Amino acid sequence: MKNLIIWRLAFVVLAAFSFASCSSDDETLSIYTFGLTSAINGNNSEIEAIQLAYSDAYKRNNIKTNSRSFAPGTSKDLILKSCKQAEDAILTSSMKFEGRYVYEVKSKDVVLYQKVYGVR
Repeated sequence: MKNLIIWRLAFVVLAAFSFASCSSDDETLSIYTFGLTSAINGNNSEIEAIQLAYSDAYKRNNIKTNSRSFAPGTSKDLILKSCKQAEDAILTSSMKFEGRYVYEVKSKDVVLYQKVYGVR
């Protein structure tokens, strides 16, 4: 339970600092944040497996990230393509989740991608 509270607090703090936008030629570039937004009855190996799958997919597609967000102007289509690759890798693995996890990519309050893993 303590880990869940820490994860949620860390996400809220990082999200607050990550939400920003840049303006260039009247075009607004959104900054998308990513990560687990919920981990119920989770364990570290399951959390790490999910995070690693997404991180690897972002790297394979040459997407620049920091620990919780994409570089400004990162293509929505490329983000979604990477998320699908990570999702496929997780779903075709032998991992059976004991916990329930929600992974999201969003900009401000708009969710671009969301996937639930584990028991419901």
